[in-house]
Amino acid sequence: MDMIFFYVLAALGFGFVIFIHELGHFLFAKWAGVKVEVFSIGFGPRLLTWRWGETEYSLSLLPLGGYVRMVGQEDLPEDGAPVVNDPRSFTAVSPWWRALILLGGVLFNFLSSYALMLVLAFHGLPIIRPLVGDIRNEVQVDGKPVPSPAARLGVRLGDEIVTVNGERTRSFEDVVMAVVAHGQSPVELTVRRAGQLVQLGVGAGITPIHDPVTGLPSLGIQPASSAVLADPIALGRAQTLPPSAPRAGERMVAVGGTIPANGVGQEFERLLQPFYGQEVVVTLVDEAGATRQSTLRATAESDGSDGTLGLPVVIRRVVAKSPAAQAGLQPGDVVARIDETALCGTQHFLALVRTGLDRGERVALEVYRPGEVAPRRLLITGADNGGRKQIGVEINVVDSGHLPVLAPALDGLPSALAAAGIQAGDTLLKIESESRTRLKAVAVRGGVVLPIPMDAVTRKKLQTAYVPGKLAKLMGDKERQALMDQLAGTRVVAVADAEGRPVGSPTPGLIVVRTPDNTERTIDLRALGEATAPFIAALQAGDWLGGINPAGDAFVAVRGADITARAVILDGRPVGVPLLFDPGVTAYKLESPGEAFAIANKATHTMIVKSLQLIPKFFQSAESGGVDASKSLQGPIGIFSELKRSAAEFGIAAYFKIVAFIGLNLVLVNLLPIPITDGGQLVFLAIETATGRTIPGKVRLILAYAGLAMVLSLMIFVTWLDIARRL
Repeated sequence: MDMIFFYVLAALGFGFVIFIHELGHFLFAKWAGVKVEVFSIGFGPRLLTWRWGETEYSLSLLPLGGYVRMVGQEDLPEDGAPVVNDPRSFTAVSPWWRALILLGGVLFNFLSSYALMLVLAFHGLPIIRPLVGDIRNEVQVDGKPVPSPAARLGVRLGDEIVTVNGERTRSFEDVVMAVVAHGQSPVELTVRRAGQLVQLGVGAGITPIHDPVTGLPSLGIQPASSAVLADPIALGRAQTLPPSAPRAGERMVAVGGTIPANGVGQEFERLLQPFYGQEVVVTLVDEAGATRQSTLRATAESDGSDGTLGLPVVIRRVVAKSPAAQAGLQPGDVVARIDETALCGTQHFLALVRTGLDRGERVALEVYRPGEVAPRRLLITGADNGGRKQIGVEINVVDSGHLPVLAPALDGLPSALAAAGIQAGDTLLKIESESRTRLKAVAVRGGVVLPIPMDAVTRKKLQTAYVPGKLAKLMGDKERQALMDQLAGTRVVAVADAEGRPVGSPTPGLIVVRTPDNTERTIDLRALGEATAPFIAALQAGDWLGGINPAGDAFVAVRGADITARAVILDGRPVGVPLLFDPGVTAYKLESPGEAFAIANKATHTMIVKSLQLIPKFFQSAESGGVDASKSLQGPIGIFSELKRSAAEFGIAAYFKIVAFIGLNLVLVNLLPIPITDGGQLVFLAIETATGRTIPGKVRLILAYAGLAMVLSLMIFVTWLDIARRL
């Protein structure tokens, strides 16, 4: 019932904006004395129709448009149609009245949205504050890591961005839009840090980079989450939380007695990190202002099993010139201990490293390098990145490959791998989830690990699963596992020779394997393209196959191992309870009553003027500050979903904010000089008034259909984008 309510609310938001637009046309037409035959809201099957006076009113099922039909006014005029001589026709009134009637829709949308923004500003406009919660140290440009603009500017965690190139920013949305609008222009920021205003990037010439995820120019920062808790999740078997556990809506104020300087959610996550797998006391304040303390075992995981499996950590990537690189750490190194503590999983790694760095101490890492028997001991000192010390590595657990060590679980019990009979020195072929609390692992003992090198293209082909869209599923198409998942945990029965000729396989590019349960199957590797023959040539009958190694540069194969792989079920018992923080939507507090008008002015300027300025950027390259339309544009489905999500997650004020933005966006779209829009009709009217001659019906008809084709093409494009994102 809640979902139905929010869907209805979203439909009403759409319908309200359309109604206001058509009401503007209607009232100005009535004021000018023009006869209105039909006032219609929506498309599709009619739900309601009635006549009042000389006008028929109708309401249709889909609130995606509407129209006001006046005597003598046709958007798609028929060539040779008789001229309407009715004194109450649209063509009978003066050009000024016709212009006002055409402008009535956008004028009403503008005024209603402006008024709505004013009310919301006085009430408390829902925003995400322009606080920096995360800074990307590096970004990928042309496949190469480079320092992010934020890191080069000297942005720090907890900074409040006050201006971007002199433009006031009250929300994180303002920051994003300002960066996008300036494109590749150098960025200069004013931030509030510890109560003081600080200028960043003045004269430095630092420009944004293209974010491949959003398709927009970016500084490489993320907004801060709030200190208010979302629903805590009981992990594993602990389906019921104790009464003393933190509750949704409570605000965290301290972790282990420490109160962070800026109080954003990411800072509390950082303070909780060193206590991973240990009990810690957190201080909470409920919505009524009452303070209490809660003792919990901390974890930052989504599944809670990382600290109980016993998996060591492998270095996936080392940032150039970072402390880790200077200390000699390399990709592929397996970390067994940190400061004499046996390491169990990525969260434990982060906790131990964070503890040492926060104390200002060097961190000692015991690592096993591939091909070496004895471990190395490396000492690393963190470097500052936006107010937080880091060593400059990307990590992963060894979920495929040689296990030089197995750590005990953090809860004091034997690790899940050890309990299942897997030992240090074994090679893990695969590990996958069977359920919320059960994992399946396949490992072999002995033999030699033979990594099969691969490039990024081959890795992507191995990892990519085929998931058909809804239409394809209806046509009978089925999902297909990624090649990596099909191969992992199997033993080779027959392969091709070095020239790609099949040995025991009927077709080149096919490989025959046997699973641990003795099921034989044939796998087609031709999707690897040019890498197919080298991949098959590296294998022999009897080899065991794993997955992609954690460093991501090779496929794991094992030769000469035990003839039987151990497929075992692992217990994914929880280490603790994660604390999730709300995204930080808050009501903006006015500095003065007059600021409400500044907020409304900025919203209208952004949605109309800046949006218009963005149109050329859709045709520019990423290097020149362009915007990727396929990732940034939304159609009716996307807007509808945003309306529903705003109402469901952030409240009625956020919902009305989106309604106001839709109204302002409708102003821009309808003023574009496209023949089928109000703006196009105004252009026709201006030409006819200036020349004193009526545009021939055939010309108007051709232009009108061309405009209709443009609008329909754009609608189909953005609707397809909406659908593609959801398939």
